[in-house]
Amino acid sequence: MKKAFLLISIFCLSFSLFAAKVNYDPEIKVDENLTVPLRNYGVFAPASFSLYAIGLYVEGKETDNMKLKDADKPMAIRLVSLSNLLGMKRLISELKRGFSYGMDHDKEFLKTIQTRIDKFLAMLEKSGKKPKKNKHLTFLYVPGRGTSVYFESELLGVIKGHDFKRALFGIWLNNNCADKKLRDEAIKIEKVNK
Repeated sequence: MKKAFLLISIFCLSFSLFAAKVNYDPEIKVDENLTVPLRNYGVFAPASFSLYAIGLYVEGKETDNMKLKDADKPMAIRLVSLSNLLGMKRLISELKRGFSYGMDHDKEFLKTIQTRIDKFLAMLEKSGKKPKKNKHLTFLYVPGRGTSVYFESELLGVIKGHDFKRALFGIWLNNNCADKKLRDEAIKIEKVNK
């Protein structure tokens, strides 16, 4: 029994040590005149070991998760895969479930953006991309443009609407998100990468 506990502890510690080495760009360039800085990041390690980290890029000092989710200003979430176990099918499955939690299971609201959710998920599925270890997806929201979806530096497409951004970012920032520790790490002002 002690050996099993020791092995599990070492396994979990090795994930924590690896996760601490995630490198995020200090900022994301929106256009020639605008960049959004890295706020912080957190690591998601569910029981299925679909391990990934999210970095939150946003200007300012707002730390209210719901205000950040609803903010109509340039911001981004970068999802970095920390495991070869996170395939696109698994990621899409987690995103599908996350949309409902990110909007507090508001089925009426979700119906109003379902076509765009479907377009977003199909864009990821048809991209042929594999979110293997150290690969990243970036969701960059700019008011009036929408949410640009990138795999590494390749633009996969743009989904219009602030309402879609609220639902997508709500997956990680909402009160009812999948991992509150991940959310709280990502919204902290103090940056991990200095």
